[in-house]
Amino acid sequence: FLSAQNVSVGQLLSLSDKSLGEVEEQLSDLAWHFYQATNETEKVYGSAKFVFAIPDFKPGVSIGKYFITYYYSEIQSAMALSIMLQDKELYDNYVAQLENLKFKLESSKPENGNIVKVYKNRSYFVKVTIPPNLEGNNSYKFLFADKSNFKKLQL
Repeated sequence: FLSAQNVSVGQLLSLSDKSLGEVEEQLSDLAWHFYQATNETEKVYGSAKFVFAIPDFKPGVSIGKYFITYYYSEIQSAMALSIMLQDKELYDNYVAQLENLKFKLESSKPENGNIVKVYKNRSYFVKVTIPPNLEGNNSYKFLFADKSNFKKLQL
């Protein structure tokens, strides 16, 4: 039984400041499949996208439930990682892991029809986006970055 729960919050935090090659290798070992990349421009961070357990995923055609995006900026020397999921149980599990890792809620506000919460601990920030429902493409999103990268990468 494969589950996107095979990536813990601790692993996502660790991957958030690794190189793209290291991220791809570690995620591949966990049944995450690379499917799309974009180059960095002056206005947009570069990214590499991975989907869980769908080796031949096609954007706009295939339907996935779990996605990881690795963001990087050579211009800003910054990187971050996000995971999107449509699973309330996994969302609850990740929030519990944040609490176990001594993350504290720093702020919360409405943003684009969602609730956005920012958690932090000594080393990292986690931005959590909560949709009003899970219809269509609405997903929970967790953005992981260390403190210096989070301030640069307001994604």
